[in-house]
Amino acid sequence: MTQFVTPSYFLSRWLVLGSLLALTACGGGSSGGGSNGGQAPDPVVVDIPVAYIQRPLPVDEDGEPVYPDVFMPDSFNPGGELYVKARATTQAEVVNITRSAFENDEFFDAEAPNYDVKDVAAHPDGKRLVFAMHAPLNPDLDEDDPAQPTWNIWEYNLATKQLRRVISSTFEAEKGDDVSPRYLPDGRILFSSNRQKRSKEILLDEGKPQFGAVTQQDNDITSFLLHSVKDDGTDIQQLSYHLSHDLQPQVMPNGRLVFLRWSGERLSFYSANPDGTDVQRYFGDASLNPEKLPEGVTEVPRLLRPQVLPDGRLAAIYVQNGLQLGGDMVVVDGAAALEGQVQSLSIKPVNIATDLVSLHGRFASLSPLYDGTNRLLVSWSQCRLLETATERLQPCLPTLLVDGVPVAGYEEAPPFYGLWIYDLNNQTQLPVVLAENDKVFTEALALEQNAYNPTYIAPATDPDLAARNLGLLHIRSVYDLDGAFNAMNSGAADLQAMIARPVDQRPARFIRLVKAVSRADNDTLDDQDDNIYGNLFNANNGIQEILGYAPVEADGSVMVTVPADVAFSLEILDRNGRQISANHNTYLQLRPGEKMTCNGCHAATNTTAVHGRNDLPASPASINPGALSAINFPNTQRYERLGVPITPAMGETMAEFAARSTFCEETINGQVCSPMAGPGQEQNLYNPSVDLLFRDVWTAPNLTPAESFSYRYNDLIPGAAPDQIPAPTPAACREESSWNANCRVVINYEYHIQPLWELDRGEREVNDPELGMIVKGNTCIACHSTTDADGNLQEAAADLKLVATKPTADTAMLSYLQLLNRRQVEFLYEGNLATLLPVCEFEDNYDDNFIPQCEILLDEDGVPTCEGVVDCPFEFADEETGELQLDALGNPVPRMVATDFRQPPMSRGGANQSVRFFERFENNGTHMGFLNPAELKLLSEWLDTNGRYYTNPFELALPN
Repeated sequence: MTQFVTPSYFLSRWLVLGSLLALTACGGGSSGGGSNGGQAPDPVVVDIPVAYIQRPLPVDEDGEPVYPDVFMPDSFNPGGELYVKARATTQAEVVNITRSAFENDEFFDAEAPNYDVKDVAAHPDGKRLVFAMHAPLNPDLDEDDPAQPTWNIWEYNLATKQLRRVISSTFEAEKGDDVSPRYLPDGRILFSSNRQKRSKEILLDEGKPQFGAVTQQDNDITSFLLHSVKDDGTDIQQLSYHLSHDLQPQVMPNGRLVFLRWSGERLSFYSANPDGTDVQRYFGDASLNPEKLPEGVTEVPRLLRPQVLPDGRLAAIYVQNGLQLGGDMVVVDGAAALEGQVQSLSIKPVNIATDLVSLHGRFASLSPLYDGTNRLLVSWSQCRLLETATERLQPCLPTLLVDGVPVAGYEEAPPFYGLWIYDLNNQTQLPVVLAENDKVFTEALALEQNAYNPTYIAPATDPDLAARNLGLLHIRSVYDLDGAFNAMNSGAADLQAMIARPVDQRPARFIRLVKAVSRADNDTLDDQDDNIYGNLFNANNGIQEILGYAPVEADGSVMVTVPADVAFSLEILDRNGRQISANHNTYLQLRPGEKMTCNGCHAATNTTAVHGRNDLPASPASINPGALSAINFPNTQRYERLGVPITPAMGETMAEFAARSTFCEETINGQVCSPMAGPGQEQNLYNPSVDLLFRDVWTAPNLTPAESFSYRYNDLIPGAAPDQIPAPTPAACREESSWNANCRVVINYEYHIQPLWELDRGEREVNDPELGMIVKGNTCIACHSTTDADGNLQEAAADLKLVATKPTADTAMLSYLQLLNRRQVEFLYEGNLATLLPVCEFEDNYDDNFIPQCEILLDEDGVPTCEGVVDCPFEFADEETGELQLDALGNPVPRMVATDFRQPPMSRGGANQSVRFFERFENNGTHMGFLNPAELKLLSEWLDTNGRYYTNPFELALPN
């Protein structure tokens, strides 16, 4: 590492000791209480204004330090104020530009300002500042009272000296905490907020209460997501839809957004267009979330306040989250790679271990100067020690600090953050605001005119799709796994071989679109009826609804519309509608009118393949080249809207071709063609269907088409009217003509699965080899319960009880528990059902296979004994002597043993993991024909979505 050279006047003993002894800075003017120093201006300092935040050292009510927590963006530490200096020197005039906002606030404390400011950003013209500001709390209310003020976006105009709240309406401004504002190239303002504007509107459309969804990781933290607003405070738009936080957004030189996304336990960079379209992974999913931490580091270091450097790299403060006020300056480069090492930007090494003192101090913030000089404005605290006996401050001399550990009698002194210009080229730093005891100066930035002008990216969405609140998803091939062909255990050699196969020999037949269900906080649930599922069971994380299904074409391609502004994932299904793909744990989103194309799938175990980002050279190309020329796909024919045969364009996937063509059949009355849909009848876009429908719409006229089939909710009860069927989606959503973006499949066990076991199917007969007998009944419950039709006690068939009874009021139905958990074998014994039985019986009225008859061995005195018996069936009165316990008749007492357990017939791992259940209903199964295809499809999709007891937490549970 290069040597750090500093001007002699800066590292003079007077300046160092003067700073360490916390002498009050003198000289210079002030009009608001900001810090100034008496040092003469440096000739190389650019003569531009500088903005920064001054605050007391943050402590809690007990005086303990409070450190930044990346995952708590709404944390409020009163005392932060925003200042502007006329130029970047210690001598320049300084003005407090935020205090005026609260001078007339009844709760404002002028002597100890109790509002807060953070997340300062400058407009590219250098004439405006935007930042987040929080008004003083109302002391008469609890701190977490919803009536307390929230974080709002404010703007300051340096030319007019006008301070304004961007969203002027208090009612609208207080709908959420708005933080991390940034100017967008189109004049709008980007920010992160827990207001979740569009998500709440969708909740209302779904018939649920409007609430701020909480993170997957913590039910007490409301998710912060990206939003934008016009600079006049109108037209608030939600941009991102995720299950946890999207934080600290920045605008890259190319106009795209980068932000930190909290997904699982990982915090890494994602990118998107300014309108929220084209969300991609950007950098650091693995490298920013190390599994093994360095010595002395107990928490995963996180990036605090990322900033875009002039060369497009991202710089930030690297700290142990929640444990430190400052850390190291680091830089990451996502321009050419999806992963990479965090590199220190500091000229001398900075130690972030909490149990060690960093010899070269630590940094609390940084921002670049965009003047080509490779300089930063930084908040830096030099290394200081405190002599515990005298409370005197001392510099970190080699005699007092050994390998980061103070010698006896010394400890690390409180931080001492001032502002500096940090020159990376010349390896110098110059003071801008000198540090003061018990204060912190951070987030300094230069107000440079036209310093940073990101490119404007114009929206490129489809207005017709947007009007229907839809996006469009195009998958080039589900057989594409990280750029390699995945035969899915079919034996096909390559994609062309898969295309040539008969349809019934292709493994992938449908995709299922699955939507994440917003997780409600406890306060929202408490406001609802006590008997809703969410309150009774409180298992509200990871719930999924089904948006619908779409067919997979022969080449594995899919094109389907998707409801916009929801977090959704994909599952690949076989002919029976059962999942054959691994779970897609990363949720996608589509904005209204957005068209998204992805190559295929990704293996979670593959850590080397580039996934989720399409602008890198290492990104694998699609395995599906589409049509190799303008000729038909093998054995197919499609038509334009008037019935004229057409061929695909070169490179077009089958799904793309299907979206602009139709299918015609030859009948006795001539050619009949399916009508085209879409604007001008030029598109034939496929909307998701809540049913599983297959019709061969490809086979050429001279060939025999594959047999059609359908699994429809309307067929759950043959002959019943749609509104009489207990389907998990409204009747209107089951009709193609009335499907809309708000349609959902919401499966609640009590409403949709339990009725299957209770439906009268006419008398059925089961010859079950496991039972060794023939059982008859009109319903599933007739056999699978502990009472027969006349109310007599019976052993439940296969020990499976499908009754709706709940063991207690706040537990699931017994049938649900028995289907998905081990259940104990029960025998009818002495008039009751028993799970504890004697090893043998003296009576001879029990079948040997049930309870064998006891055999007694007598000793020479005629006393029952087990001497020489390997497995004694009787209880011992004295194990040392071998004396047996005898009953009143002098017979030995048989041992009682618990019966065995049966494995559950179903698995939450999915329908194809529940073979034990489904094989009974297949050809030659003991229950063949008992459940119709629509019922089996319902059970499959329920199991594939984790076999949850409920999908709508706000639905009322059925009483016992």
